Amino acid sequence: MNKFLKRILGRWWLVLLLIGLAACNNEDASPLTPTTAVTDETETAVTTPTANATNTPTPTATNTPVSTPAVPLVSAADQVLTDEGNLQIARVVTPEDGWVVLYAMNAGELGDLLGFTDVATGLNQDLELTIDPQLATPTLVAMLHSDAGESGEFEYPDGPDVPLQWESAQIATTFALDFQLSEPVVEAEAQAVVEDGIIQVANVQLPQDGWLAIHAQEDGRMGQLLGVIPLTAGRHESVAVTIPWQQGTPTLYAALYADVGELLHFDYQAEDEPLTAEGEPVVTEFAVTYPPDIFVLDQPLVDGMFEVERVISNGPGWLVAYFDDDGEPGLIIGSAPLEDGLNERVQVEILESAATNVLHLRLHEDTEPGDEFDFPRVDQPILYEGRLPSTVTFSLTPGNYLIVDDQRLPTTSTASAVLTVDLVVVDVPTWVAIEADDDGARGEVLGFTAVPPGVNHDIAISIDPTLATETLYVTLYLNAGEPDEFDPDGADVPLQRNRSPISVPFFLLTEEP
Repeated sequence: MNKFLKRILGRWWLVLLLIGLAACNNEDASPLTPTTAVTDETETAVTTPTANATNTPTPTATNTPVSTPAVPLVSAADQVLTDEGNLQIARVVTPEDGWVVLYAMNAGELGDLLGFTDVATGLNQDLELTIDPQLATPTLVAMLHSDAGESGEFEYPDGPDVPLQWESAQIATTFALDFQLSEPVVEAEAQAVVEDGIIQVANVQLPQDGWLAIHAQEDGRMGQLLGVIPLTAGRHESVAVTIPWQQGTPTLYAALYADVGELLHFDYQAEDEPLTAEGEPVVTEFAVTYPPDIFVLDQPLVDGMFEVERVISNGPGWLVAYFDDDGEPGLIIGSAPLEDGLNERVQVEILESAATNVLHLRLHEDTEPGDEFDFPRVDQPILYEGRLPSTVTFSLTPGNYLIVDDQRLPTTSTASAVLTVDLVVVDVPTWVAIEADDDGARGEVLGFTAVPPGVNHDIAISIDPTLATETLYVTLYLNAGEPDEFDPDGADVPLQRNRSPISVPFFLLTEEP
């Protein structure tokens, strides 16, 4: 029993001693880090915190913010264009320094460069540019360009300042213009007119409602009116005007007129006067080519010759005459050389003994210009759009006829005035006489002149204006007596057609008040 007690007491003293030593050591020790005790019996981890223990924060990684690049853009509103040519670009966002450039737009394609201004990286607002208003089109393009060359100097197209791209596309926008310009403009380019007779006028600017007219050329200046179309005030592109192209000339004129008379009624040479700029009519001239064409009048053959009013040849060529073979062109019996373009009043000599009452005309190539007509070796019939044009036919036995237009009696201080008969076609020597009206019938002869057989144009006849009546007559008389002496009461009898005198009335026009 005593041994057992001694054994227990000895162990307790040992435990107390160890505790005391630990307490002494703890007075100067730093706070302890939590430790883990493991018992063999349970193999379970137990965490025993010691006094004054603290948690130390663990550093964590922080992501540095990355800015999202702004999407580049150009923004411009539809706007008015005046004579000053000032335009505004509302907003430009660009990833680098560069330029915003204005372009015309023609038929949906990028056109002429009109103006530019510099832009800085980032946002640019309320930019102003000035362009030539006469070069503007109804729709403009605003596009971003780089400033890749010398800084601050626009180097394009002959330089490196090319259009900027974003995701493989150019950075641009379009906007429309409302033209409010004071000066009228008309522009037309050289063109080929086909059989529909449509003329294209590239650009028209009207400060008011008006007319676009196409004129032929006469004696080197603007002449006969061929076509007209009404237009509203503003800018117009690719304006189509239809003309009778067979009456066209190699040079045409496009002219602008005001619409100040009857609304949408072209009062030509009256109220609808030409529009002017700096005191001059607004007119432009342009070159035109036409389909191959032949215009010939029925006429008698005179000394083996006939006349063709007009021929259009695309390049040097030949006008070739064929005799009639049961309604079809037969053998060639004559030819005449042609110049490129319009040929007027072409004289053609044929083998008179081979002539038939009907002749056929065709155009042939001039394969070796300067040489004689050489067919069939060369100088083949021309083709137009891959086909042989229709043959033109005319008669050598039309009878006698004339054409005269109503006209104004010229104002003159002399005792005579000149009237004009447009056309006389006769097969004998003839007197062309102008006669007064006598109660609805032909009256006194007021003037006359002689014409030879064949086609005669623009016959001028002098009359006494004091004897003129409102209605006059042109009458054809046979020149049967003395060549220089008109004898209507003798041998110089009226020529007849269907047993009636060949006589055509016309009116003398008076100036409108």
